[in-house]
Amino acid sequence: MTQFNQEFDTKRSRAAIDRVRGLVGENRLAVADRLANLYNEYIALDRDRLLRDALTASVASVTTPITGKPDKRRIVAVCGRSGAGKTTAVAKHIGSLNAMQSYVDEDGVVIHPVIVVDGPSPCTPRLLAIAGLEALGHTPPDRIRENEAWLLFRRLLKVHKVMWVVIDEAQNAIETASVREATVIGDAFKSLTQMREWPVRLILVGVPPLASFLARKQLYNRRTVVPFDTLDADGSTDLIQDILETIVIQHAGLGIQIDLEGDFLKRLMHACDAEFGSVVQMIRAAVELAILAGKDHVTLDDFAKTYASFSGCRPSKNVFKADNWEELEPSTALLRDEDRAWEEERFKSKGKNATKYGVRPQ
Repeated sequence: MTQFNQEFDTKRSRAAIDRVRGLVGENRLAVADRLANLYNEYIALDRDRLLRDALTASVASVTTPITGKPDKRRIVAVCGRSGAGKTTAVAKHIGSLNAMQSYVDEDGVVIHPVIVVDGPSPCTPRLLAIAGLEALGHTPPDRIRENEAWLLFRRLLKVHKVMWVVIDEAQNAIETASVREATVIGDAFKSLTQMREWPVRLILVGVPPLASFLARKQLYNRRTVVPFDTLDADGSTDLIQDILETIVIQHAGLGIQIDLEGDFLKRLMHACDAEFGSVVQMIRAAVELAILAGKDHVTLDDFAKTYASFSGCRPSKNVFKADNWEELEPSTALLRDEDRAWEEERFKSKGKNATKYGVRPQ
């Protein structure tokens, strides 16, 4: 897809959105814009300083002479479980660094120094190279071979003056790849950072299997790792309360009618599997319910309704209402008796290699 086509699609999308906005009353539009502002806010943690420093070092590495020597600043890896807030944090900090912003070059061409590639699943070297080509706006031939795809990708990175490649869901490079495929992908990453005259920097974002992939010799001396760890269920209640009050009071302008001296904050962490990004998402969704209801405060019921919509749980199994909330498993709250029966049959038919519902294969 050419730059012209991308701009044309953007204009079409904007026109479609404007048409819908024109059909909605002013009061509802005001609420929608208020919610948009709420979701655009960003809450930084200590780990953001580490990520910012790593990306700043990556920018600084561009200013140094090009060599073929290993440089730890050429690969930044952000590792953490699903819901940790990795993708949001990376996008936020990339958006704040001037060197990573789009610009018009001396030929009048719009240059995007950063591209984002969604790691395909299942992941093979060929499919990953094709995903990179598509992120550049190119559609490769259907029968393009693996080595041809990587050669074309490397050449077009230079043509488009791309300096940073973000690969989201990068754990797919090992999670579904064979040993041979993972090795080829590792070599491909290494070669991208060592291209003559145009070495690119990689920003890899993924869940824990990514750490195993990065441990291989090809990449070990070329990466800086920023861990996005889970919250401490016993020691993070003060942090969770700060996040709650920041979103509800400062960002949304609402009050809180919830007993924070009880176990609410621990229930909130449990409902979100102690992942920061999921906590923020749930608080914002509860605030959205309150705003749509025309209330000036959030209540426990707003959180119970939000959790029910997120998890699909039965009313008696709602983490915010049940007495045995610590025993409940949010990730499998959607399962019903027939689902569990199917799962048991699946285990019997597949034996020890079967994978439970909601569990990543290891």
